Amino acid sequence: MTGETDPRTPDRTSRHEPADPTREPTHDTADGGAEIRGPHARFRAHVPARPSFRCRGCGAPWPCQPARLSLLLAYRNDRVGLMIYLACQLHRALHDLPGVDPVDLSTRFLGWAPRDPP
Repeated sequence: MTGETDPRTPDRTSRHEPADPTREPTHDTADGGAEIRGPHARFRAHVPARPSFRCRGCGAPWPCQPARLSLLLAYRNDRVGLMIYLACQLHRALHDLPGVDPVDLSTRFLGWAPRDPP
């Protein structure tokens, strides 16, 4: 079995992360950049800019109000998935913003999300 991987063993070389629901579909351009296409091409995506965790679309602290609305819509039937996504973003923010109070970040990232299912 040299050079082969056991199909029963999970692949630890790649990490699967859920797709960002607020990210607009993009297509590569000739210069290596990405071009936003589709019905929402005229809108800027409200996604976090690292390491500041400010919104790329409006500059407000992320998650800004438009990002919250997009996330609520994208995760409308998956409240647990929303909380996992926000917790992952909080974890990244805690790493990228060591000087910010963790309680403030927790409130900012998780405090606005609905607690009870609709």
